[in-house]
Amino acid sequence: MKRISCFVACAFGKEDVDEIYENAVLPVLKSMEIKPYRVDQIEHNDDIDNKIIELISKCDICIADLTYARPSVYYEAGYFTGLQKPVIFISRKDHFSPKIEDVYGNLKIHFDLQMKNIIQWSSTKRVDTFKGKLLSRLKLVLKPLMQRIEKDYKQEKDRLDFSRLSQKDRQSTIETQLLKFFKQKSWIHHKFNLRYAEYKKDINKFSSKNLNKSKKYIYSSITLSATKEYLKYNIINQIRIQNFELLKQFNQNILFISIRKIPKSRLEDLYPEAIPIVSGKVLEFSTQSSLKIRYLFISNVKSIEEFNKELEMICKELI
Repeated sequence: MKRISCFVACAFGKEDVDEIYENAVLPVLKSMEIKPYRVDQIEHNDDIDNKIIELISKCDICIADLTYARPSVYYEAGYFTGLQKPVIFISRKDHFSPKIEDVYGNLKIHFDLQMKNIIQWSSTKRVDTFKGKLLSRLKLVLKPLMQRIEKDYKQEKDRLDFSRLSQKDRQSTIETQLLKFFKQKSWIHHKFNLRYAEYKKDINKFSSKNLNKSKKYIYSSITLSATKEYLKYNIINQIRIQNFELLKQFNQNILFISIRKIPKSRLEDLYPEAIPIVSGKVLEFSTQSSLKIRYLFISNVKSIEEFNKELEMICKELI
């Protein structure tokens, strides 16, 4: 699983800032297995500004220590905010009250960040309270990020598991899910074999239980690759021949499921009479003729989880 990384923006060459980082910030990050990046502690041969931008782009979160009011820290925190990444602000306690002798405002929080919920630190030795607050804030900020990382990790794992299946097993797994989906929707399943010359293919047919004119049919075919030859001779013509009367009476939906991608141009060439409707990875074509047919295509199947979502999306108007 991806490891979270944190960009630490702070004043360089200040003993107390270095100590609070070493004694508190770094231990807290390590306890959460977060990779820290401080540009002054990284060996590199780049322009410093380019390196900073690279690290900001790379890291997931930022801890910005506003102590000594370094313009670079404010810039880096603003850059992070612009990327819609979370920033946790910390500062030495005495920076929350203005000082008469601080003519240039180097020892205070600037007005544009005074409303932020900044975590204070004072002693660089007695840091337990500060560490506890920083840990609590990190857990709060990272919760949605961790959920997204876990979701992405599961998606990649599902894709990897699916890709390791044989072609036959992938088609079988998809068919099992297809049958399960329509069973849950209380549709009736019929299986028949379609022949065209020497071409032979098993077809799944699903029908709604409505007995009135709103009754609907879905014919489904699963293949590794929906070639032009496959699409041309597989289902459409045969269903038209065998079920012409039904086609005139009920809504017919013909669903092609191709593990490999179907180019949109291929469908437009084969079905010039149809109106293409594209929705994400799912392609839909509705006929302009008097026959009530809609061609549905799910292609480029990467995992069963993604197939489930696409099937739900493509059939939501039918179920």
